[in-house]
Amino acid sequence: MRPERQRGFSLAEVLFALLLFSLSLTALLQYQRVLTQGFALQWQQRQAWRFAAQRIEGQAVEGWQTGLQQQSGPAGCLLLTAEARGPLGREARLTTLGCEP
Repeated sequence: MRPERQRGFSLAEVLFALLLFSLSLTALLQYQRVLTQGFALQWQQRQAWRFAAQRIEGQAVEGWQTGLQQQSGPAGCLLLTAEARGPLGREARLTTLGCEP
């Protein structure tokens, strides 16, 4: 009789596969964290632009530092500059020229 060959993986193969799996999972989690940070920063920047535009329209925004400067522009127009700064430091500055028809 022939001895039966054992089937399956050796301990070294299993440990190596586990190492590869854990390294891959760690890399994917790091990538996901960086993506989440990027999306959060992008969202905050869009909020800053929106709040600066709201400030030009005369609306105040709570939780954000906003400012509005008015200067005389050409031909009797008014140059408005709105700034918005969020709690995490994101900034936006919008300038518009308003003329009465």
